[in-house]
Amino acid sequence: MEYCRQVQVLGRVLFGLLSEALGLNPAHLQRMDCAKGHSILFHYYPTCPEPELTMGTTRHSDPDFLTILLQDHIGGLQVLSHNGWVDVPPVPRALVVNIGDLLQVTSFFFFFSLLLVNE
Repeated sequence: MEYCRQVQVLGRVLFGLLSEALGLNPAHLQRMDCAKGHSILFHYYPTCPEPELTMGTTRHSDPDFLTILLQDHIGGLQVLSHNGWVDVPPVPRALVVNIGDLLQVTSFFFFFSLLLVNE
């Protein structure tokens, strides 16, 4: 549970930094209750004995404000860029932070939610 608490603290820090990047008071996004509703999901998928038969997830964007993701050593996360899909390589003990659709709209498209896929 300590991990969950620390991720929530990180989320609040990120909202403060994102508010400042928008030229606003550091507490602005928190005052809008952007950090209030949150869900914590843990997914662990065992290694598939026949990985060539797997499909991953379809392309999508994250619907919320922020997604804080701890990848495993296998990876598979990809982001759509101008040149096609780009792998997001897993880095030990590092977190990936995705901007979600709600933050894109709230920031009037200052921040962009990207298309993602997990292969």
